[in-house]
Amino acid sequence: MVMPKIDVSIKDLESLSGIKLSSREKIEELLEFVKGEVDVIDGDNLKIDCKDPNRPDFWSVEGVARELKAKTGKQKGIVKYKVQKSNIVLNVDKNLEKIRPLIVCAVIKDIKITENLLNQMIQLQEKLGESFGRKRKELAIGIYDLDIMKPPIFYKGFKDNEIEFIPLEWKVPMRPSEILIQHDKGKAYKHLLEGTKLYPIVLDSNNVVASMPPIINSQITGKVTSQTKNLFIEVTGQNFSTIETALEVMCMALADRGGKIYSCTVNYPSNKKPYPAKKIITPLFSTEKIVFSKKELLAKTGLELKDKEIIELLAKARFVPKISKDKIIAEYSSYRIDILHAVDVIEDLLISYGFNNIVPQKIEMNLVGSQSEEARYIDFVREGAIGLGLQEVQTYNLTSKEIQQKQMLLDEKEEFVEIANYVSLNYQIFRKKMTPQLLSFLSKNKSQEYPQRIFEIGTVLELDKSKDSGVNQRNVLCVAITHSNTNFTEIKSVLVQIAKYLGKEVSVTKQKFVFLGENSGEINLGGKKGFIGEVKEDVLKEFGLKKPVTIFEIEL
Repeated sequence: MVMPKIDVSIKDLESLSGIKLSSREKIEELLEFVKGEVDVIDGDNLKIDCKDPNRPDFWSVEGVARELKAKTGKQKGIVKYKVQKSNIVLNVDKNLEKIRPLIVCAVIKDIKITENLLNQMIQLQEKLGESFGRKRKELAIGIYDLDIMKPPIFYKGFKDNEIEFIPLEWKVPMRPSEILIQHDKGKAYKHLLEGTKLYPIVLDSNNVVASMPPIINSQITGKVTSQTKNLFIEVTGQNFSTIETALEVMCMALADRGGKIYSCTVNYPSNKKPYPAKKIITPLFSTEKIVFSKKELLAKTGLELKDKEIIELLAKARFVPKISKDKIIAEYSSYRIDILHAVDVIEDLLISYGFNNIVPQKIEMNLVGSQSEEARYIDFVREGAIGLGLQEVQTYNLTSKEIQQKQMLLDEKEEFVEIANYVSLNYQIFRKKMTPQLLSFLSKNKSQEYPQRIFEIGTVLELDKSKDSGVNQRNVLCVAITHSNTNFTEIKSVLVQIAKYLGKEVSVTKQKFVFLGENSGEINLGGKKGFIGEVKEDVLKEFGLKKPVTIFEIEL
């Protein structure tokens, strides 16, 4: 994810925060509280380089001011935003279930659109969609003049010949396919709707189109000006938590400018996935709690803080903290998607404390490092594999579902240890098996000399509820051989030689695997499990391999 840079007016930031920004040094010091750095200062214009990809609430002048007010003691705890009920309903059609199924919305009333507000609103909308929304794939935001719309609102899919509207900054009506070809925004984001026969459309009860998410708003309702008083905001995407977070961030920024937040009722076609419920009222503005011990705080920071100090520091970090005996209970807003573990709360406490205020301590213990038993064993296995004429390779721990799942012909329900905010689909998950990575490696080296006999020793990860972390990490050895005549007998002979080198008993029990052919089986090497066999022809085609491949993978 590209870290966003935001432009703000220094005078506007001073007005919203109530803090006098008298010098560059003062600005730099305060921006540390929001994990930001000064990129450029040009008169009243300040460009902030935002360094935290998981705090989209910091990506506007309103968000920066909100946090600075807490860190400087002007406010404490969670900001309580009043959400009033409205009679506005949005109905979601089931025909978008496989395309772009989710939407949340809200209304902002009695807002005074100033130049600063308009600039910040557009900027926040853009940064949320581009960075947090991964170039609008995960979320796209539409903001409209509510007074032009007639509720209830509808979100449904239309065929290309069923709908047309005037896109923003355009003069004539266009069909969806024409927008994707001719409009600048259509050209930029058309890949998000490629292959679909239905186009997502937001429209009102008069069939006036508001937008075609995630591409473009309409010229009629989607143009906000200084005359606009009431706003309708919608966010579409694939993940409910992501789009709800974006909606709350937008609402908070506008409420900090004096707007009044009103909720909307979203009627989904069912309460089954991908939908959150049959009926839901947004924005939620819910809270969550995390509990950890004072001992953990001491162990992580080395700071011996009194209960009163802990409460004060966490309140400055926008938590509502309580202490019960040796337990710290921190309540926080649900849009804080960055909080996954106690260490995330402790980090915020340290930011409030000030890293520069931590006094370094002299290390009193001298330690002599040595190689672990596990590392020595892995080196031993590596030497044995090299001794058999195998060439060692190294692949990335992070990989894609395309390689680990689709090309291996595995079921789509297969679960992986997945990165919450991945930068690229190519590095979305941790590898669960080493085999797909070696097949991918062979596919990139088809022009090299045959036979190719390779191995890799490394870690694989899988979800495991019995572990404290929820993840089981294992070391495995994977060996792959490819040439015109490789077969089960050849790869098994390598396995037997490895077992003999390790001084362990090995057995192979016939068993079928989705990605292996008839000649395959389960390995038991000294109690450790694995698999061995000839890779299926269908799998070889998925990886673009023309020569046979035999492979085994075993836990060490």
